[in-house]
Amino acid sequence: SKGTMKISWKAQKSQTTGYQIQYSTSKNFKNAKTVTIKKNATTSAKIKKPNKQKKYYVRIRTYKTVKVNGKNTKLYSDWSSVKNVKTKK
Repeated sequence: SKGTMKISWKAQKSQTTGYQIQYSTSKNFKNAKTVTIKKNATTSAKIKKPNKQKKYYVRIRTYKTVKVNGKNTKLYSDWSSVKNVKTKK
């Protein structure tokens, strides 16, 4: 849609606390921006004001928050395969 980039995925509700989305204009994710989604039932996110007519590379992973020695620690899955999208004018 105009002025935003929408990212959607299938929900993984079991053994998941939330998601981490990373996006960049670089294939190797140099200077990538990361967005954390704190609810595991969420299945989409919007990136506001991406650059126009740019190719973006996007990947996602899940995380689970567990207590280790009384402290909350996040355990991450591997990153998904990279998808790319070109934004409109």
